[in-house]
Amino acid sequence: MLLVWSAPPASPEDASASPAPPAPAGQDGEAVEGPAPAPADGSLRDRFGDIDATLPYATEELQLSEVLQISLEENVDLQTKVVAVDVSEANILAAAGAFDVTLTAGLSTSLQSSVPRGSAFIFSTGSRQVSGYLGVSRRLETGGNIALQIDVNRNLTDQPISFFNPELGSATLASYQITPRLTFSHPLLRGMGVKVNRAQLDRARLAKSSAEADILVSAQNMIRDLVAAYWDVLYAQRDLANKRTGVELAKEQLARTEAQVRAGRLAAVEAKAVEQSLAQRETDVILAENQLLAASLNLRTLMGQEFAGREALGVMPSTNPVDAIQPEPIDMDAEIDKAIAANPAVRQLEVALATKRIDELEAANQRLPQLDFTGTFTPQGRSVDTSPDPQAGTPGESGSWGEAFQNFVTDDIATKGLFAEYTVSGALDLTWSVQNRVARGNHQRVLAELRQAELNLKSVRQNTSTQVITAINNMRSAQKRIELADLSIELAQQNLDAEQARFDVGRSTNYDVLQRIDELLNAENTKLLAGLDYLKARATLQALTGEILPAYGLDLPGSDAG
Repeated sequence: MLLVWSAPPASPEDASASPAPPAPAGQDGEAVEGPAPAPADGSLRDRFGDIDATLPYATEELQLSEVLQISLEENVDLQTKVVAVDVSEANILAAAGAFDVTLTAGLSTSLQSSVPRGSAFIFSTGSRQVSGYLGVSRRLETGGNIALQIDVNRNLTDQPISFFNPELGSATLASYQITPRLTFSHPLLRGMGVKVNRAQLDRARLAKSSAEADILVSAQNMIRDLVAAYWDVLYAQRDLANKRTGVELAKEQLARTEAQVRAGRLAAVEAKAVEQSLAQRETDVILAENQLLAASLNLRTLMGQEFAGREALGVMPSTNPVDAIQPEPIDMDAEIDKAIAANPAVRQLEVALATKRIDELEAANQRLPQLDFTGTFTPQGRSVDTSPDPQAGTPGESGSWGEAFQNFVTDDIATKGLFAEYTVSGALDLTWSVQNRVARGNHQRVLAELRQAELNLKSVRQNTSTQVITAINNMRSAQKRIELADLSIELAQQNLDAEQARFDVGRSTNYDVLQRIDELLNAENTKLLAGLDYLKARATLQALTGEILPAYGLDLPGSDAG
């Protein structure tokens, strides 16, 4: 049995057999006289040189694993999508920054001097002030904001001893003030809620999931297409070998025919008929060489390789699992469930649907009136110098920061409360759009987009199920075609051997022998094509179920996505 295959131009049903020569003028070995005399030994066959196995272009041998690994490392589109995941991670960090703690601080100083003029009273002839503040604030996930700021102030005031007689001079009075201020604001209707206020962060996380799914979709589709293109190159390579085998078989038949012509058992026209078929078969070899180059260039294009300056353009596949296919039983329902659960294309639409649900939540919240509460609590601790009183005989006292802290609380907490000095304020602000058409319109639009996303997801799940069923059916039919092709090859080989034996004893014609050769080559081609169809269908199924990368031992480069 022959171990080479030939390829059809389109499908197994249109098997590409070389045109058989016209039916001979005589049957059953009866010689038919023609105008041409019997040729000398080998004169016809010498017109056809041996088919040179060297291709008219440089080639390199590549394994399928090498092709796939090179493509993952060099594919620009895939690298761009990996960068997109990094961008989405940065967006998550930026969205989480909305709830960062903010620290504020400041320091200021001032100097002021006044001179009494005329009869005007003056309460201060100068002052030196140093103040500072330290604050911390944070936005709350529920929508509010909380802030704490501590102000400290030290003021030295030059105060006249007598307002009526500025000539008596001034006394310096120091004051120390510590004022913490706690401010809390929160929406009570619109803008209230954890889900509403974390919407941007949730969107960013979903965007990362979508970007990771996008990488996986691109990588799986790329691997699927590369596998199919590699099998196309293998097909073209085996087809070329098959065409060369067809030439050699035709030459052998030409030698037999020449022997019959020399023996006077056949007319010279019989040799010319074989010569015509041989010329056509050599033309088929040239076309097969072109087809191998075209398939190789297509494979290199999918690999993302440049052609400028490249010496080897052709590819000679060294991976050939066609003869080692071991079909396995497949559970269709399990594969459909697996594809729907793991297919990154389905995952992308699920992410899109989740994003639309966030949009709907926000749009519904925007329909509410704006009602905001703001509350402030400001306790205060002060310490001020006390001037001496000569009449009462009391000495003066100096203020201090320690006394300012002590003055935060009262001397009798039970009856006077905790804080000595404080301010409490609260406010409610309402904003209400009576017709509210903008918010209602936006909400209705988002609801429609949400329904559209649900339908898109349902459609993709249906299409995924259809593709899984089709791929499994293609694998099943390819298995059956392989079994039938094995039987067909065996019968075609037996028929060729029998036909050649009949020709040797003059009971058959060149037309019959060449037809048997074509039948054998077509049967072998059918098996090759069935095997490649099985491998392509299996790759398609693996891409749908998310198993194609681990099936070929591949990992996505540059990212943990997928």
